[in-house]
Amino acid sequence: MGVASNSVTEALDKIYTALSGGIKYPEIATGPVELVLAFNNDERISLKGPDKAPYFSSHGPLTDLHGNEVAGSRVATTFPVEPKNFSETEIWPNQQVEPFDQPPVDFSQGVTNHGYSKQAYFFDNDQNWFVTTGPALPKITRTKDGGAQFWVGSIGVITQGGGIYKGARGVTSYVGAGYFEKWPSDFKAQVKLLREGFRGLIMTQLKVVLPENVG
Repeated sequence: MGVASNSVTEALDKIYTALSGGIKYPEIATGPVELVLAFNNDERISLKGPDKAPYFSSHGPLTDLHGNEVAGSRVATTFPVEPKNFSETEIWPNQQVEPFDQPPVDFSQGVTNHGYSKQAYFFDNDQNWFVTTGPALPKITRTKDGGAQFWVGSIGVITQGGGIYKGARGVTSYVGAGYFEKWPSDFKAQVKLLREGFRGLIMTQLKVVLPENVG
């Protein structure tokens, strides 16, 4: 009975932890010194800059994966874009051939015209923070109701940090999404809509080794 009771208690503790928030996930860390964070960026995103060299700029707080805001947190990101490649966000990759666990990999369309972004994540009222950079790939699909679902996926590598992240080494990945109730077919109208701004929800995961464990 004692073993069963302990198992039930541990299970309830995990459920409580999940429901009460938090962004640390030690259960999926690899090795004894890796720290894993998972959170959502609740961002306001808008297209800025001149028409010849526009960029997306994003700001907002972080939340846990249940939507609870992480006190004292914020994110600031940018993603420069090439206007001539806008139409390629609607082009999807070719189907891949089996077997899927060996080459070849067909990346001849739909994944080649990615850009590069940078993200800054701040915690504890800017006492602890880190910055990442890496390739980002945007995609969009029109929906039957005349709207559009927008995504961007990115892999980032830590470039710098402060507080507990000064000298840290690690990698982030994120998948972000936005939704437009009406997506115009005209390019100029699309740009106008993007400049007005929209809400983006971006799920981010960080796997990092803190500086005290970096060799």
